[in-house]
Amino acid sequence: MQDDVRKQKILIVDDEQDNIRILAEVLKGKYKLIGARSGEAAMKCVESDDLPDLILLDIMMPGMDGYEILRLLKSNPKTHDIPVIFVTAMGKEANEVKGFELGAVDYITKPISAPTVSARVRLHLELHYYRNHLEDEIFKRTEALRDSNKRVRKEITERRLAEEELKKHKDHLEEMVEIRTQELKTANELLKVENEERKRVEMKLQEAKTRLENLFEKEETARRAAEAANNKTMESIRYAKMIQSSLLPNPENMKKYLPDSFFIWMPRDIVGGDIIFADSFEDGMIIAIIDCTGHGVPGAFMTIIASSGMRRITKDEGCRDPAEILNRLNFIVKTSLHQDTEYALSNDGLDAAVCFIKPKLAYFTGSFSLTYAGARLPLIYLQNNVPTVVKGDRQSIGYKHSDLEFVYRNHTVKIEKGMSFYMASDGYSDQLGEKDDRRLGSKRFLELLRENAALGFSEQREKLLQAFNEHKGKKERQDDITVVGFSFDI
Repeated sequence: MQDDVRKQKILIVDDEQDNIRILAEVLKGKYKLIGARSGEAAMKCVESDDLPDLILLDIMMPGMDGYEILRLLKSNPKTHDIPVIFVTAMGKEANEVKGFELGAVDYITKPISAPTVSARVRLHLELHYYRNHLEDEIFKRTEALRDSNKRVRKEITERRLAEEELKKHKDHLEEMVEIRTQELKTANELLKVENEERKRVEMKLQEAKTRLENLFEKEETARRAAEAANNKTMESIRYAKMIQSSLLPNPENMKKYLPDSFFIWMPRDIVGGDIIFADSFEDGMIIAIIDCTGHGVPGAFMTIIASSGMRRITKDEGCRDPAEILNRLNFIVKTSLHQDTEYALSNDGLDAAVCFIKPKLAYFTGSFSLTYAGARLPLIYLQNNVPTVVKGDRQSIGYKHSDLEFVYRNHTVKIEKGMSFYMASDGYSDQLGEKDDRRLGSKRFLELLRENAALGFSEQREKLLQAFNEHKGKKERQDDITVVGFSFDI
C-alpha cells in the first residue's frame, strides 16, 4: 500500500473550470491535485520529473481533444504507464470503447457521481501501485536468479576444467574429487536457497493476485451502487425536465397573441440553461429569450432564478419597459446569488433579449411599434427580405463583474407590413460542423432566415432544424438551442 510520505498526485484535464472544481471538491484532502484546461497545458504538466500517478481526462476540448492527449501519453515511454480515466459527457458506447482501445483504464460519464469517482480513483491508484511494486519485486528476483545461474554455470565450468585437470594429474584425483564435491554441495545449497526464494516470490504473487481479486470484487460492488445512484439521479433529472418545461410559455396562449410564430427550444442535455419567457397583459405582451451560464442541471437552476425574476418584475411589479426589466433582473440575479459580495462562491449570470409589444388595438394608431432591449443577445428583423440586426448592450446580467449601475437601452422598431422578427441564443450559430469542424456562424443563420422568410413559420422552423442537423451531422451538440420567430398581421 502507498505510504503517507508523499500524497499521490492526480492531474485533472478539462476545458471547463467548473468541471475541474467539481472533481477537486470530491478528491480534495486525499491527493495532491493539479488542473489543466487544455491538452497543451496537460502535456506541459507531464514533462516534469514529478509525474502524476493518475490522470482524469475530458474528451471534448477545443484544440487537442482527450483522445489525442491519450495517444501522446501512450506513445511516450515516460508516461505510458500512467493510468488515465476519461471523465466526459460523451456517454455513447462507441466513445467508451474507443477510450479503452486507446489505453484508458476507466470511463466515467458526466454528470459525475462523487462516490463513483472516489471509488474508481482509489481503485486504479491502488492497482497502479501494486503493479509497479510487483514489477520491481519480479525484476529484483529475476536479477538474483540470473546471478545465481551465472554462479552455477561458473561452477560447472570449473568442474569441467577440474575433471580435465584430473585426467592430467591422476595423483591428485581423490583430493580434487573431494574439493569439487564440496564445491558442488555448496552450489546445491545455493540452489536450494534460490529455490526457497523463488517459492516465497510465488507466494507473494499469489497473495497479490488474491488482493487484486478482492479489489475487483469491491469495484464491481461500487459500480453497481453507482449505477443505482445514477439511475436515481437520471429519474430526478427527467422529472426536473418536466418542471422546467412547465416554465415555458403555453403554446396555445402564444398562438392566441402571436398566431404567426415558431419556437425552437432544445436543451443540450435533458435539462438546459436556455428559457423562453412570454406573458400577456392588458397593456401588451412580453416575449424574451434567456441564455444562462452553462447547460444541464446547473444551467436549469439558473433558468428557474431567471424565470422567477421575470415573473416578479412583470407581474408583481408591473414593469413593461424592456430596458428596465433587464436593469431589475441584473439586480435580482446578482443579489440572489450574493455575487455582489466578496464572499460569493459562484460567478454565474445570463444573456437576454426582451421585447414588449402593445395589444392589437394599437395597430390602428398608425404608429404600431415594438420595443426591444438586449444583454448581448440581438433582435433580428427582416423587411423586404433584407435582414437587420439590432444589437443589445454588451453587458451580461448577474455576474460578479456585471455593473449594478449599468443602464440598459431600449430600441424601438416601427412595425410595417411583411416584417418578421427573430431572437436566438448563441447555441445555434456556435454549433461545430461534422465535415470541417467550423461554426455554423451568424452569417449563415441570417442567410437561412432570409432564404426562408417567405415560408410559413412552421415551415421556417423545419428549415432551420434541417439546416442545423445537416451542419452538425454526427457531431455532438455544443450548447442549448433556442430560436423564436414571429410576425404581425397588419
